[in-house]
Amino acid sequence: MIAKNDIIIRKSILHVLDNGRGDLILSPALLDPGPDLYEFIRSHIYRLLTSDDAKDCEFNKETSPVYSLLASWDELDEDSFIETSQALAGKLYAAMGECLDVPPADLIFTTFQAEEVIYLAMLKMNYRESYTHNISDSGLAGIVKTRALLPTATARIPEAILINLSDFHIKLMEKKYEANGEKINYLSELFLVCSTQLPPKQKLKALTKVINDISNEFDGADVTAKLDTKSVLSREFEEKKAFDVEEIGSILYSESPQKKAAFDERIEKYDLQYDNFTLNNENSAKKLERQTLVTDTGIEITIPMDLYGRKALFDVKTDVSGKSTIIISEISDLILK
Repeated sequence: MIAKNDIIIRKSILHVLDNGRGDLILSPALLDPGPDLYEFIRSHIYRLLTSDDAKDCEFNKETSPVYSLLASWDELDEDSFIETSQALAGKLYAAMGECLDVPPADLIFTTFQAEEVIYLAMLKMNYRESYTHNISDSGLAGIVKTRALLPTATARIPEAILINLSDFHIKLMEKKYEANGEKINYLSELFLVCSTQLPPKQKLKALTKVINDISNEFDGADVTAKLDTKSVLSREFEEKKAFDVEEIGSILYSESPQKKAAFDERIEKYDLQYDNFTLNNENSAKKLERQTLVTDTGIEITIPMDLYGRKALFDVKTDVSGKSTIIISEISDLILK
């Protein structure tokens, strides 16, 4: 995992993509970041690198104009850097114009180095509205609304592109906007022209949903079966820090061909049947630490998975009719929440 201090900014330039006012202003010179701006850019790059909401993408090399430009530019040459950044900013501005309600922005176009690899980051800094003071010529102070404020250094920007310049792999944060009556991902579809995968957090969400749905469909009121199933995901991440989807399916359903067939069919709809993915941020797996059960009478029970493994504190009894009793032992205190 790349550490924040590993990120070394090489070159940066800023272009104005104010589609709200019809302004495309292409800068003719590089930025001189200085320590504060350097840290601002680096913070946003690091947040993108470590995000589990970013998609992994690959260029369609035959049809992507962005790939064609990047394949022929000289990042070391200042003139080539500036001209390529201007060309890409123009193409992005045109793609923004194809959709409704795409927010205006400043585009920070920057290259950086981390662990001997050079990357390109395109950070679309969408404007936000806020208020500031205004001093008139007569010295009278007032409050005015300004619309061109950039995100703060700690804000999560929803639209950003990071490209590994050695293999052209893309990490992408994007949002859908309306074009010709339907919502599209204009960054991947119109600008980059690339194929996309689900972000890691969405992959885990899809995998969890498929497993929960199968458990709810086949296991009925068998609490132990439900919790044993969910604990596999928790244990997989704890031991491997990764999720091998095919292996998880085999572990869970090797003794039930009916469940395995249902798993394979449903996971294929997400195109995850052969996926092996990791999470950059352990907080993305926090939901695996707890399992919430809802009874047919509406009672909700949230169980820490580490507690489930301690039979002296938590146990489940199932009678011959299939009804379950949950026993929680050694309770010395209770709080309302």
